[in-house]
Amino acid sequence: MRWIRAATDRVPTTWFAGLATALFLAGTAAFGGLSTVAAEPVRELSAGQEHINDQLALSVQRAVLVDDLPEVGVEAGAGERVLALIAMVENRWTQPLPTVGDTSVTQAVRISGLGDTRPDAVARYDDATHSPWLQPRVPAEVVMAWTVDAGAFEAGDTLSVELHDTRLSVGRLVTAGEAWVDPVLAARVSVSITDVGAGASTEEPR
Repeated sequence: MRWIRAATDRVPTTWFAGLATALFLAGTAAFGGLSTVAAEPVRELSAGQEHINDQLALSVQRAVLVDDLPEVGVEAGAGERVLALIAMVENRWTQPLPTVGDTSVTQAVRISGLGDTRPDAVARYDDATHSPWLQPRVPAEVVMAWTVDAGAFEAGDTLSVELHDTRLSVGRLVTAGEAWVDPVLAARVSVSITDVGAGASTEEPR
């Protein structure tokens, strides 16, 4: 056995580490592989139900299809219409939160079927202020609007609205400050679309 010991003394220690890793992975594969942390289930919500995370409390109230919506800052082109969500939003952070931009309310909201497209415009429902900032712990009703192909949605369609959770990143070295990053799908809201035709404003029946 002395020759075995002598031979192994000349083998780089990294070989042993690699062999141990290979044997470990082979063993775990035989028993179903490495265990992973189960992802949180995506919540299924209805219109009016609230989704809460560290950044926001948000409830989608209704969805409206309209020919044009200049009050919010969206003008549909030829062959287009405007899809608008009316939502109650509360900033649960300690600092004012924008409704548009990379670390904002619109980062959290997507329409299934429109891909990763953010709203074209956001405005307050009460006074039509464009791209408002939300103060901490002050609920606000906002309108989020997308321009869509005229035939993409119809009255009575069930719209699937995807809500994402984010985490607060605190910059220390290259960047400074705080930002909400890494959106992860956390909830889906099912809401029926109402078609209001020409619609003079966002003030449609609730």
